[in-house]
Amino acid sequence: MKADQTLQSNASILLRTFDKISDYVFFMEVDGSAYRYVFVNEPGKRAINWSDADVGKTIDELVPIETAKLITQYYDEAIRTKKSVVYEDYRLADSFYTDTVEADDVLTLPLHYFESEVTPIFNDEGNCTHIVSVVREVTERKRRELELSILKDHHESLRRYSPHGIFVLDHHLNIKSVNPAVTVITGHTEQDMLHQPFLHWLPESERSRVRKGLQFTLSGIPYKYSIYAEHQSGERLDLTVLNIPIEVGGNITGLFAIIIDLTPEKNAERATVESERRYRQLIETIPEGIIVHQEGQIIYANVMALATIGETYLENESIFSFIAEEYHQSTRQRLASLELGGPVQDTEMVIMTPSGDKLQMDISSLLIDYEGETAVLTILRDVTEKREMEQALRQSELQYRLITENMSDLVCILERDGTVRYASPSHRTVLGFAAGYYEGKNTLDYIHPDDIQIVREQLKEMKEEDISLTLEFRHFHADQRWIWLETKIQAIYDESGLLLHYLTVSREIMQRKALEKQLKHLAYHDTLTDLPNRRFFLAYLEEAIDRTEFEQGELAVLALDVDRFKQINDTFGHDVGDELLRQLARRLTSVLRKQDMIARLGGDEFAVLIRFNDSCALHRVAEKIIQALQRPWEIDQHTFITTSSVGGARFVKGLSTKQLLKRADLALYEAKAGGRNQYALSKQNEPEELDTESLG
Repeated sequence: MKADQTLQSNASILLRTFDKISDYVFFMEVDGSAYRYVFVNEPGKRAINWSDADVGKTIDELVPIETAKLITQYYDEAIRTKKSVVYEDYRLADSFYTDTVEADDVLTLPLHYFESEVTPIFNDEGNCTHIVSVVREVTERKRRELELSILKDHHESLRRYSPHGIFVLDHHLNIKSVNPAVTVITGHTEQDMLHQPFLHWLPESERSRVRKGLQFTLSGIPYKYSIYAEHQSGERLDLTVLNIPIEVGGNITGLFAIIIDLTPEKNAERATVESERRYRQLIETIPEGIIVHQEGQIIYANVMALATIGETYLENESIFSFIAEEYHQSTRQRLASLELGGPVQDTEMVIMTPSGDKLQMDISSLLIDYEGETAVLTILRDVTEKREMEQALRQSELQYRLITENMSDLVCILERDGTVRYASPSHRTVLGFAAGYYEGKNTLDYIHPDDIQIVREQLKEMKEEDISLTLEFRHFHADQRWIWLETKIQAIYDESGLLLHYLTVSREIMQRKALEKQLKHLAYHDTLTDLPNRRFFLAYLEEAIDRTEFEQGELAVLALDVDRFKQINDTFGHDVGDELLRQLARRLTSVLRKQDMIARLGGDEFAVLIRFNDSCALHRVAEKIIQALQRPWEIDQHTFITTSSVGGARFVKGLSTKQLLKRADLALYEAKAGGRNQYALSKQNEPEELDTESLG
């Protein structure tokens, strides 16, 4: 009897001891398939609002049904396996708490998460009589585990989807891992790279500088620099490298080496330099003086301009040092209007030569892009001799006739209403009609219908402001064609100021118009394929984007290139490579619609701008391009097949031209990463989804 009392006393002390711990302790009696509460420590009582009056009640009577089923499931398992069972489940919190918390808007974590350890107690006959369940809160641990999982997912997303190559290096500068973009950029597989020194794939000439950059970063400071390398195929790569230290526990254990592929941009720059060289070469051959200036300072003058002004060097000189002072104000006004995009008519002014001569110059000006900056291109035409002739003509009609009959320019005297009173003999040579044919007829009747309106407006302005006028228009020729004329019109007055007639001096400018057209074409077209170039394409794309609000249908850009194009040059020579690009341009033109814009952006990189209404159109066009470019090529007795990769991006409202092209380029990288000879379409549907080059 005393032993039983001692046992009961010790059990009571043990149970009271459970009140001192923070875990929830439940002592349960096994009653067949039911479990009844015998003892609950104080923390457990507070958690489930348990009181001594609940002694003997079953689990189903005190907790929600779902929670009771869960607890019973693990109690049964502990009895069946005859050993302790440990389990975790946030549903245990339903009995105690109902709040939840959101973690980074990604996953929902119960506010209180619990771990339970269930231990069965058996009697001497091997029957389970009681269950001891100890429940402890592990919410903080679970939250840390969740945050670690999210960080791992973020890191993996950056590694997998970044368009920049990411190397992870150990402190010995050996490669531990690379992302897929490394293979896309360099052509080397992950297996080729792993455990190799980072320097092994770089050219010898770059290794010393890269090694210094890597070692500098191991001191704990990020470092960025530019290098060149070679693709596995031998093609040159222009790269920017960003080194970032990896710090673990306060120690630098390695670093990230991030490579950013700038090859397309650098190739475009080199192509632009070559195009500008050819453009400058053409400018030097034009038989008219050309000066390029910024804010009045001359930055370029061709040979003809130097010869006209009588100088050997003009760069860095002010244009106003040669312009007669009385024309300074009007010149400044013309330049201001030109910079604002306003209309600027051709004009005439006096130029002073170093020897003191005064030259009468016909001036035309326009804005251009010169070496990446806005500048003014001015064309100089020396009309001094012509003006002297005109002056002589105004002094004496007889002298005028003697001169004009021996001039190649067309000279007319017009009545106030435009009727021809006199036409010089040179009309037969230039226009095919005898001079007498025009007399008595109105000169406006022979001007092209598309030009007549602007000519009338300029004549009206001349009458109102009493100024001389220079016109350019198309004039009818006897052989049924139209030729371009430049016409100077001057009102002739008598001594009392009464208008007598109009004097016109015209010359045929077909060659100049052809040169201007050729210059414009060269500025906006690729010299190899005669397709629009990058400048034309960007301007056209920007205009197309501006019109999307007013036009139906969608807009998309396809970026494409020839897979392993360098191998064609290396195998067959650059002449074959150039001819391949020309034939590729013609083949693209033949398989696409007339309204689709095709451009060569540089190297073997092309772009296509399409408009469509059918959501499947992008897929069809990309497949059509890939199939067309797989057909054999026959060039200089060589027959071979190439493949191409295509990346496409739809225009989404809010995108800029640069962003839309970037999406198409990223899709092209994806197509190449997937094995080439295929297409990929950008899956980004919102402007804000566009990646920012935060690492650049």
